Amino acid sequence: MNWPYIQYLIGRLLMVLSLLMLPSLFIAFLYQNELKVIVAFIISMLITFIVGKLMSIRLPEKDVFFAREGFVLVSLSWFLISMFGALPFYLSGAVNSYIDALFEAVSGFTTTGASVLVDTLNVLPESLMFWRSFTLLVGGMGMLIFLLYIVPNMGAKGVYVMRAELPGPTTGKLESRVSSSIYILYFIYLLLTIVFTVLLWIAGVPWFESMLLSMGTAGTGGFNIYPTSIAHYDSRVVETILMIAMFTFGLNFNFFYLAYERRWKEIFKDEELKWYIYIILAAIAIISLALIPYYDNLFRLIHDVLFNIVSIMSTTAYTTVDILQWPIAAHSTILLLMFIGGMSGSTASGLKVIRIGIYLRSIKHEIQHLLAPNRVIPMTYNGKRIEKNVHYGIVYYLMTYLAVFVIILLVLSFDALNFSSAFSATIATISNIGGSLDLLGPSQDYASLSNFSKLVMSVGMIIGRLEIYPVIILFSKSTWRKI
Repeated sequence: MNWPYIQYLIGRLLMVLSLLMLPSLFIAFLYQNELKVIVAFIISMLITFIVGKLMSIRLPEKDVFFAREGFVLVSLSWFLISMFGALPFYLSGAVNSYIDALFEAVSGFTTTGASVLVDTLNVLPESLMFWRSFTLLVGGMGMLIFLLYIVPNMGAKGVYVMRAELPGPTTGKLESRVSSSIYILYFIYLLLTIVFTVLLWIAGVPWFESMLLSMGTAGTGGFNIYPTSIAHYDSRVVETILMIAMFTFGLNFNFFYLAYERRWKEIFKDEELKWYIYIILAAIAIISLALIPYYDNLFRLIHDVLFNIVSIMSTTAYTTVDILQWPIAAHSTILLLMFIGGMSGSTASGLKVIRIGIYLRSIKHEIQHLLAPNRVIPMTYNGKRIEKNVHYGIVYYLMTYLAVFVIILLVLSFDALNFSSAFSATIATISNIGGSLDLLGPSQDYASLSNFSKLVMSVGMIIGRLEIYPVIILFSKSTWRKI
């Protein structure tokens, strides 16, 4: 393991993180926040920058960098980014406990949206509200991707970073395509964020809140500004704009690159996109049938169901109604959607639609093999054969996901009110979806949990965001061997 080079890269990343606090400091001056808030940001920036500078003061001569280094770099970076990103919350006094501040920062960078705070307009100053939502925006596209351009001579080494950080499996050589077009992807990502901010402002949402909501949607994390979430605005126009935004950011970001190159056919023929739409339509049908006795207006019924399904699928978790009041059939469907999540290569989390699709296809393939043992039937995706390593990788990931899920569930069960509370909170953690159905409704927070549970959930959020393996690799003996 090339530790000097990993240390150097993490140091450069912390220096970038300190600079990313500048917009929040500007907001603090603009909205005339208290002096202690301004000082907290300045001190946080200085501490983060100095530590980063000391770690990267010299470029190591040996720059050996392979998959092992990539996974370790990504894992350690996300933990350290969260630890330093928590400083503004804690040093300002807005969050009394560092554990709570860390939980808030981890939730932001991992685009989870879980919070220990309620009614943040009355709790946090504008600069901290902006910083909290800005972490969602930064975490959505991945902090480590910056390394490809701020570190000299990264070159092909960046592929190992991207494999460790970009969400979802790949059935083709997407890494090089994304690597060569990262500027285009970032431009589209930020452009869409600005567009939806403007649309929300035109729809009547105050400008500052429009920025927060748009950043939360882009990162598919969705920190609530008000206890009633989006229901506070009581506007179908606002809900429709956010619905479109959440659906957009739940898509594979490779589509944006293909759209830029006007390769529309590849987008509309993509099987994962079809599965994504089919799952949404099936969920609409099931939940709508369950809710018919609760609604007099069919249009409002479909609108509420569609908004909350898209919100859950994209793991944004904005809500327009109190889903705790929905029947059990709706709750069961929502729990399944929380497991599934969005598309691979999106800012959404969860198991990913592509894994569910290929896993179901493998079941069909196995049945066909049992009926005709001598017949060779290849599994395909988008017209291309799925290699065995991809297929086995998905099966192993599902098994590992369930194992981690059970461990977190057991830990939270000591702190939760009942089993359903622990179960839904565990899904909310590992799927980076924030809100859960029982312990924490749309107007609740995680403040009632013990510090130990918050730390476990913080680790769980990072595990979910990095899709388990980069964190697990830290516990392997071979990881710590020197080269």
